[in-house]
Amino acid sequence: MAEGKKMDRNKIVAAKNNLKGADLRQADLSKLNLSQGDFREADFSEGLLSQTDFSGANLNKAVLQKADLSGADFYGANLSEADLGGAYLRRAKFEKAFLRDADFKNANLRESFLMRANLKGAKLCGVNFQDAQILQANLQEADLENADLQRASLKGSSLEGANLQGALIKGTDLRHVRKLSCQNLESAIADKTTKFPDQFKVTWTSETTFTCEDQKKGS
Repeated sequence: MAEGKKMDRNKIVAAKNNLKGADLRQADLSKLNLSQGDFREADFSEGLLSQTDFSGANLNKAVLQKADLSGADFYGANLSEADLGGAYLRRAKFEKAFLRDADFKNANLRESFLMRANLKGAKLCGVNFQDAQILQANLQEADLENADLQRASLKGSSLEGANLQGALIKGTDLRHVRKLSCQNLESAIADKTTKFPDQFKVTWTSETTFTCEDQKKGS
């Protein structure tokens, strides 16, 4: 049995400011108030953390692999270099969270809210972002290979240098994305419901393949 399972929920709340490196694997911490806690390098793998409040918490290099974090609140939290591979994050809130270089590989972030989140250099391969609100976020140099961005809104977000190889952008609203290039877009999988930036001239060569010309740059 993992150490986290043995720990009393009330004791974890009381000790939240001093849990750096804690073993909380498989712990049931759902709906707890862990805001402003110090969880650097802590291990929450496979934990039950649904609707847990992590706002303002320090989760630098924490491990949350395959944890249930549905509806969790990470407002202003530091998850830089955290490992959230395979985590269930449906409807989780990451407003103003610091997620630089975090690893979300194959995580489920469907309907999540990432307004003004810093995802620079984040590993987002295979992530489910369907219907997510990724607004004014920093996705510079993020790896979105094979990510599912169908019907997601990226209004005001920066995709400078992001990898969109194989990313699903069917029905995705890209009209107000910043620093997006045709070269990046042409490696993604779109359809005629995708909303492209106004300056991009898109010519469809089949139902799912297209060419793109940035009319402002002439290329």
